[in-house]
Amino acid sequence: MIVTALMPHMHVRGKLCKYEAELPDGKKLTLLDVPHYDFNWQLRYELAEPVRLPKGTLLRFTAHYDNSSKNPANPNPASLVKWGPQTSDEMLLGYLEYYLPK
Repeated sequence: MIVTALMPHMHVRGKLCKYEAELPDGKKLTLLDVPHYDFNWQLRYELAEPVRLPKGTLLRFTAHYDNSSKNPANPNPASLVKWGPQTSDEMLLGYLEYYLPK
């Protein structure tokens, strides 16, 4: 698989996210690191150079959220947060654009 672009998606409590690949030989690659995620600045990150990932590669997409009152984007720090489509809900989607070599 050859990865060409990545697009993380969270809602307003999203704080940071990272795409990583663990190759079959144990080597780890960071494909994308977004240390200051901003719901109002959602981007598709096209890689400067496509990344070839061999068969057996493990892909990992991780994220952290801030549901505290210190997060100015948090609509209600006291509320129980569930998965959902509304901005007041939360979600984590890790889109990946790739193609298979011939």
